[in-house]
Amino acid sequence: MNDKKNSKKAQAIALYSGGLDSALAILLVLKQGIKVTALTFSHDFSCVDSNKSNPAVDPIEVGRKFGFDVIHLRLGPEFLQIVKSPRHGYGKNMNPCVDCRIMMLNKAKEYMVKLGADFIITGEVLGQRPKSQMRNNINLVEKKADLRGYLLRPLSAGLMEETIPEKEGLIDRNRLESISGRSRKRQLELAAEMGLEEFGAPAGGCLLTDPN
Repeated sequence: MNDKKNSKKAQAIALYSGGLDSALAILLVLKQGIKVTALTFSHDFSCVDSNKSNPAVDPIEVGRKFGFDVIHLRLGPEFLQIVKSPRHGYGKNMNPCVDCRIMMLNKAKEYMVKLGADFIITGEVLGQRPKSQMRNNINLVEKKADLRGYLLRPLSAGLMEETIPEKEGLIDRNRLESISGRSRKRQLELAAEMGLEEFGAPAGGCLLTDPN
C-alpha cells in the first residue's frame, strides 16, 4: 500500500436501490470505517416519480440514520434508449438489467473520479438473479464499465476474485460475506444484527420487471 492510500480515509461509491442487499453492502463497508457515498437512481419506469429508486424507502433518511451520503440521479434519454434496444438483451420481462447496470456503474465511475473515491460497491449476490447476477454477467458488466478490480460486491466477496482495495488493505476481505443463491436468510440475519429495518422488496422500484 502506498503513502497516498495511507494519508486519507478510504472512500467508496455505492449503487443504492433502497433494497435489502444494497443497504447491507453499504453497512458492511461502513463497519470498516470507510466513507460511503451512495447513488440512488430514478427513471421513467420507477414505481413513483420522485427521488426514490424504491417507493418503500426514503434513501436520505436511511443515509442519515446510518451515516452515509446519498446523491439522487435521474436517468433520462440514454436510459430510454437501452430500454428500446438493450445490447445485452432483456431479463424475464422488459427489464434490460445488464445494460442498466453498466450505465449505472459508468455513472458511479464518474463520481469515483469526481470525489476521489477508491472503489465502487454494489449489493449484487452471486447467482441470486437468473440473468444479471450470474457469474458471467457479473464479470461482463465490470469489464464493460472498465472497472476491473475496482468493483467490490461485499455480500459475495468471499466467492469472487480479490479486488484491488482488498489487496491494498483498504478493506478486510475476512469481514465481508460469501452469500450466493436466491435465499435471503443470511441477509435477514445481517439486517437484524445491524438494525436495518427500512428496505424495499427485490426489484420493487422498477416497472420493467412487472410481467403486466
